[in-house]
Amino acid sequence: MAITVNHVVLPHLRKDDGTNLVRIRITHNRKSKYLKTNITVEPADFTRSGRLKNQGKLDIADDEVRDIRRIVDAIPTSATDGMDIDDVVRYVKAKRADGQGFRLDFASYGMRMAERMKPGTGKNYIVAMRCLVRYFGHNPDISEITVRAMRGFEDFVRNEPRMVHHSGRGVVAGEGVKGRRAVSMYTGIVRTVYRRARMEFNDPDLGIMRIPVDIFEYYQVPKDPAPEHRDIPAETIQMLIDQRSELEGRERMAVDAFLLSFGLMGINAADLYSCTRNNGGVVEYNRQKTSSRRGDGALMRVRIEECVKVISDEYRGRQTAFSFCERYSSQGVFVTALNKGLRAWCERNDHDVFTFYSARHTWATLARSKRCGIDKATVSECLCHVDGSSRVDDIYIRKDWEVLWDANAKVLSLFRW
Repeated sequence: MAITVNHVVLPHLRKDDGTNLVRIRITHNRKSKYLKTNITVEPADFTRSGRLKNQGKLDIADDEVRDIRRIVDAIPTSATDGMDIDDVVRYVKAKRADGQGFRLDFASYGMRMAERMKPGTGKNYIVAMRCLVRYFGHNPDISEITVRAMRGFEDFVRNEPRMVHHSGRGVVAGEGVKGRRAVSMYTGIVRTVYRRARMEFNDPDLGIMRIPVDIFEYYQVPKDPAPEHRDIPAETIQMLIDQRSELEGRERMAVDAFLLSFGLMGINAADLYSCTRNNGGVVEYNRQKTSSRRGDGALMRVRIEECVKVISDEYRGRQTAFSFCERYSSQGVFVTALNKGLRAWCERNDHDVFTFYSARHTWATLARSKRCGIDKATVSECLCHVDGSSRVDDIYIRKDWEVLWDANAKVLSLFRW
């Protein structure tokens, strides 16, 4: 059925000042929708039935109708057969917006995406978007995200000093350079935001391509540099075990949390902070980093070995597995305290500085070493990694947690607790 377009005034929708707006009525398959215009009319300008009689207003409204008719007349008949009135109105609005030039505040759009993400991931997006704004000197429109701009942004990230948040002065330049992964991470995040915008604002079925070109078919995000091995010697683990009872304050807490992570198969700080379940000596949690990418929600169950129990009991929470969420106001504050405490221990022992994440790397390295001889697949399973190659196997094989727990016990048996 043909799509009809007319202008009309709806007298019952009078504004508080007594005036009305002219509306464009679009009818398709006996259903109508109305689009507002900016044409304001007085009661004397239209009839009781809503027909315009002011010639000046009528001419302007006719122009609006002709503009919309040109849009709907261009829709192929084969397409209109499958469209309802909402599809037609959406198509008209999109085409009119295209005629005025599509605009999108790219950084703000990326920030809104970050708000819907997990805190750790969202923080990376916020940092990347802020860096993009510093590069441009303003919030760029999506039309400014070009191949040339991305090459310039890549150089900017590589050369910009590390930025830190300074109380009272906001984000300011700090000492040193950004991390090794900053270039690939920031440019990769821009690519993700750009492609998400294309999916949201383009509609190929209706021929609406507000962002027609995927510039990332021409600009290649740099690959991550070869990862640094962040494991520490087994002798350092033994030093931490031997010294823990002599330490105090933040240094003691950081060492204990590090040993807890090591003793629980490399549990991340985020999961150690938020873990809620300790059922009969088995810690149960969903690994935050990979929960959305695994069909099992990245469920982990870790038996607390006797050698680690003395530490876990000391930090048992009232309503959570561990008391870190009761001691620290947020996960970020907890992580900062961890790394500051570990740095203090390293400086006091004249040891190369390492971070909390080294516990996870060290556990994996020792598990795979000749001393333990645990196969790589089991190590990966203990770390709760995402492995696309094993998804079919997971359908058929029920997980035996005892296998993982025995692997952990083998690693922990290397030390004098």
